[in-house]
Amino acid sequence: MDNIVNTSTFVFEAWRGAVSDPGKQLIFAALLLLLAAYMGWRSSWPRRAVDAVESVTATLAIFLINILLTPAVWLLSEHFKALYALLGIPSVPGSVWEGLPLWLLSAIAIVTQDFANYWNHRAMHLKWLWPVHAIHHSDPVVNGLTTYRIHILEALVMWGSYTILLTWLGMPADAIGIGALFVTFHNVYVHINVDWGHGPLRLLIASPRFHRWHHADVPEAHGKNLANIFPFFDWMFGTYRVPGPCDAPVGAAGIPRNDVVKLTLWPLLEWARLATLWVEARRARIVGWLARGAGLGKSMPFDIKAD
Repeated sequence: MDNIVNTSTFVFEAWRGAVSDPGKQLIFAALLLLLAAYMGWRSSWPRRAVDAVESVTATLAIFLINILLTPAVWLLSEHFKALYALLGIPSVPGSVWEGLPLWLLSAIAIVTQDFANYWNHRAMHLKWLWPVHAIHHSDPVVNGLTTYRIHILEALVMWGSYTILLTWLGMPADAIGIGALFVTFHNVYVHINVDWGHGPLRLLIASPRFHRWHHADVPEAHGKNLANIFPFFDWMFGTYRVPGPCDAPVGAAGIPRNDVVKLTLWPLLEWARLATLWVEARRARIVGWLARGAGLGKSMPFDIKAD
């Protein structure tokens, strides 16, 4: 047992040293992208080659756009952090985490982040936020690279919420960094096109089958399987659905598939459309009220006069 513990500690410390070096972080990021690209190509190959190429090209273009806009996201995240500080909400004192091993702190960071992400994700499936999240669901060939097909506005919401949460928790930066690296690798994993269900561990750790059902474009799957890592959150809150292998089509009906310009502008265009419908509905309601009021006045058998 001691040998197992020592080996695990050695591996963990080696991983910690690797991810804390900026140069190695870039290497990890490059390898991660290559892995995602390979899995995207491999999983898409049985489909029409044109669909696969268009999907991967569009996803990479969206990813590059987000990279260019990342400084703005970080800047706004810092503003969120400053605004949070102005509220004067008591945060968890750093002394709470003193003495805890880094592996446990990293595990706490991962669970906490996924709990926050569950509710972020659930909100993203609501009417007014769906136009932002729909860009992620627009991929008709879900694969490892689909992880990076997100609108910059979604990245802003996620980073803002994580910044506030982690500021409140006051956890060590090492634990947060290791947790973020695990989350990134796992997100790539659940998007690959393999039918792995994890058997008895299916509620403990999200599988590709679990997340494939989330991307299924069928009514019974909409708004289901919202956790990124821990399906037991879905089980707890009534959004878990994995009836078996997922053969349903993926994507999002009515959303541009691989048109990068349209996908980038989609949230703004949809919000304008929804706002127009909202204004028209309110105007129709007001006109209805006025019409009913005028009709009531004409039908009265007597006049009401002031004394």
